[in-house]
Amino acid sequence: MAKKKLAHARGEAEEVRWFEENEDRLLELFEQAAREGTLRVGGKSIGITLSKRSAALAKPPSQKVMLRIPNGDLERARRLAAAKGLGYQTYIKSLLREGLDREERTRRPA
Repeated sequence: MAKKKLAHARGEAEEVRWFEENEDRLLELFEQAAREGTLRVGGKSIGITLSKRSAALAKPPSQKVMLRIPNGDLERARRLAAAKGLGYQTYIKSLLREGLDREERTRRPA
């Protein structure tokens, strides 16, 4: 199977839009790779699972939480998220995930 190249994205928001617009085609490629036995699983979760029953893309389960964030930090998150073309909650979630990943890496026994 020939490698597919992702069109050059100008930013993270444009890349997200590309994936959303090409979701059906990507699902077809995943299914084809699964049939051919060429589907590989990497060591890092990307937050997307393929439902075996419906063969549909599914978001991982999540839980709603409420926390207080200092006004200054929230404004910084909004400003930085806007510069990346993201919503501030999405941006905060990505920062949280990155921080958790980094913390796990530093605490793993050698």
